Amino acid sequence: MTDHENKVRRVSQEKAAKFKEYAREYGEARKSIPTGFNQAEQIGRRKQRILEVLGGSEENWNSWQWQMRNRIDDAEVLGRIFDLRPDQVSEIKQVAGKFRWGVAPHYASLMSPEGGGCPMWTQMIPSIEELAMTGVPDFSGEEYSSPTRALVRWYPDRVIIYSTNICSSFCRHCLRRRHIGEVDKPTPEEDIHEALDYLRNNPEIRDVLYTGGDPLTFGDDKVDWLLGELGKVESVEIKRIGSRIPVTMPQRITPQLCKVLARHHPLYINLQFNHPKEITPEAAEACARLADAGIPLGNQTVLLRGVNDDPHVMKALCHELLKIRVKPYYIYHCQGTIGIEHLRTPVETGIEIIESMRGFTTGMAVPAFIITPSGLGKTPLQPNYQISSGEGYIQLRNWEGRAYKYDNPPPRRDEGNDDQ
Repeated sequence: MTDHENKVRRVSQEKAAKFKEYAREYGEARKSIPTGFNQAEQIGRRKQRILEVLGGSEENWNSWQWQMRNRIDDAEVLGRIFDLRPDQVSEIKQVAGKFRWGVAPHYASLMSPEGGGCPMWTQMIPSIEELAMTGVPDFSGEEYSSPTRALVRWYPDRVIIYSTNICSSFCRHCLRRRHIGEVDKPTPEEDIHEALDYLRNNPEIRDVLYTGGDPLTFGDDKVDWLLGELGKVESVEIKRIGSRIPVTMPQRITPQLCKVLARHHPLYINLQFNHPKEITPEAAEACARLADAGIPLGNQTVLLRGVNDDPHVMKALCHELLKIRVKPYYIYHCQGTIGIEHLRTPVETGIEIIESMRGFTTGMAVPAFIITPSGLGKTPLQPNYQISSGEGYIQLRNWEGRAYKYDNPPPRRDEGNDDQ
């Protein structure tokens, strides 16, 4: 090789060695991060214990209707499954007097609270810290952004329609816990029709998201009806569903449901996986069925203290998502809804997580970090890569922190636009 070629090769090898070193820390941390795949044996043992306590069979377990009917919402039953102490059972009962709770058997099988700090337990099981009652009932300001009873509008061309308060599992960090109440209650059809009439009268709206609760807790016929009615509104170009069902109760994603959904393209589904252990073989199969039905899947993680506020955990989550054909879409800063202050992180934590990922992994794995101030819609936040600017240039830093100057062409003056 020529001297130039030798130099090029040497510099390239030095850079490659540096990048390999960058990857080492995450590679070591990754070995200790649980996923639904590498913890499958433990999850299977917990599943058998749950079936024993609930008196169910393998056939029952694979039925989403059985999973819904047998949501675990009794502290004594939970105590028998997990061998809880009397004081732990008592605390859950105290919180349940103020905030409803319940968890699908499938999701309960992911929990391992014995050593404390289980991310799945933190997301679903009441904590005595909720009774501090900090926060507000409607942090995102939905009630003052609802031109009809079931519709929320924050933007020029898109809205959400609240379809139900029903969930297979009730997340402790739920932004709509004010709607959960004590009983399952679908949105009345008259309210859905009112929302649909609003769409017809406001044709600039082209994108509609059905949310809840969880719309996929409905039977196939009701899901078909909701999407079919939306499809009758000529101005609606895109239909979306927000759901945690593939995470908390993947048994619901049946071939029959996917056939129904496939009749209503273009249809998108927004999911919420918050930890790599939620990505089980069952969840992967559910997502595969949806993707094979032609439905693009995006993930909207909520940043939660003690669940995913570690850069390595978040990176592992995003990697696992891509493996099951789910695009990491958003990381939401946890809202200040009443009773969940203990789950919130500093905003800076989210920015630091994005900075730890940008450049250090594929761009497809890097979601946008979002905060949602009351009634104002989403605000994206990211690390600041611009250092300064001057005439003809901007000073930037790259993902490694290396500063450089970048040529910045001046604005083009339009021809024939002389001052008069």
